[in-house]
Amino acid sequence: MSKDGSLLLALDAGTTGARAMLVDPAGMVLGVDKRPIASRFPAPGLVEQDAGAVWEICRAVIDGALAAAGRGIADVGAIGVTTQRASVVLWDRATSEPVAPMLVWSDLRGMDEYKALRAAGFTAWPQVPSAKLPAAIALSGRDPKDLQWGTLDSWLTYKLSGAHVTDASAGWLTGYYDFAHGSGWDAALLAHQRLPASLFPAQVESWGTIAETDRAVLGARVPITALIADQEAAMVAHGALARGDWKATYGTSGVLMAGTGDAPQEVHKSMPAEALAFAGGKRRFCVEGMVNTTGSLIEWLCGGLGLFASPAAMEAAAASVSTAGNVVVRPSLAGMGAPHGLFEARGLIAGLSFADGPAEVARAALQGIAFRFREIAEVIADALPVPEALPVAGGLSASDTLMQLQADALQRPVRRHAVREASAYGAALAAGMGAGLFGESDFQRLARYDAEFLPKVGRDEADAAFARWRAAVMV
Repeated sequence: MSKDGSLLLALDAGTTGARAMLVDPAGMVLGVDKRPIASRFPAPGLVEQDAGAVWEICRAVIDGALAAAGRGIADVGAIGVTTQRASVVLWDRATSEPVAPMLVWSDLRGMDEYKALRAAGFTAWPQVPSAKLPAAIALSGRDPKDLQWGTLDSWLTYKLSGAHVTDASAGWLTGYYDFAHGSGWDAALLAHQRLPASLFPAQVESWGTIAETDRAVLGARVPITALIADQEAAMVAHGALARGDWKATYGTSGVLMAGTGDAPQEVHKSMPAEALAFAGGKRRFCVEGMVNTTGSLIEWLCGGLGLFASPAAMEAAAASVSTAGNVVVRPSLAGMGAPHGLFEARGLIAGLSFADGPAEVARAALQGIAFRFREIAEVIADALPVPEALPVAGGLSASDTLMQLQADALQRPVRRHAVREASAYGAALAAGMGAGLFGESDFQRLARYDAEFLPKVGRDEADAAFARWRAAVMV
């Protein structure tokens, strides 16, 4: 492809790492760069990052992806930004410098505020910014009138362009969204917490004309044409925008998300309605169930417990045995998400005997993840007209053992996206649509899959194994 300024650049900042991806209009990935993001854990339940350092990492991966593709910023026609959701970044309005640590989505210091907000009649969850923004302001020691705040997507777009914006897919999950009017911020909640409206970003569409990069930052003025949260961007990567379309992402945490069409729908008390994307005059909604500990469980078994030298070694160990025996693992080191909503729950390894070793634990851990996804899939499939196959992506989807266990547990085919980094890929595709390079009808051809896993056990065997697991872990 010629260097004609039509390439799509995605910036994807997750919980444990940031990546940039360069994609051509045919959907081919030309270059990727990824670098880790460090978290601090100052006390149990507290998770912080350095917002300034995250920006520097993001700036570096943009250069890295361009270099990997042998291209320059002049070859980029549009940029899409996607990030992990519900983190809190607070910065000085005059200097543009962060004034407090970034409070990561999994930080639980907002538990007391969450309970107080619920008691006052506001919609809230422990992880959402409305439960944590007051704590961030207190950490800064500053007057809120002198500050601006945003979720990570808002911060990175601000650093790229100077625009203080966010979209509905991120704004919906802040706890501040004005659900009654379908846009803007909840004035009653802002008044309740004594927060000025000037603190908040403007809301823009998920793709379209959003902002333009500052020439001093990237060396060129490039349109930012997509701004969408990471799990919703992954839906775009699968072309999953219609009611009943679904996908699973296996990352640091795991998410099973399904579209509900043009109206919000709550399918379970632990799976509230969310905005998928607001763009082009159309509003799309979704629901999701979260497995809080997926890829992070693998990292903990390798690094924290030291059972395996690497995730690859753990995968080999899990594949070396045909069964986990009586060993069961509940992957809930950071609480149990949907459909339980048990924020205080912790991980569990049970059923060990002298006959068991690391291989059985490895396989049981992967099976525990697969069973947690089955719990969520059953709720969603009962409420929505989902297709037979489950499309999947995410770093942990590279595990053939997990994907086969998932197909067995669900008794459904599991189709693995050829681009594991679906959030970045989806952000690039959304940017392409925002720039007018293609339309929604192109998403299906751009979603390519490199493997399909079919169930290898029967329904009775799968149901019996699932029942044994639930009996062992629901203590």
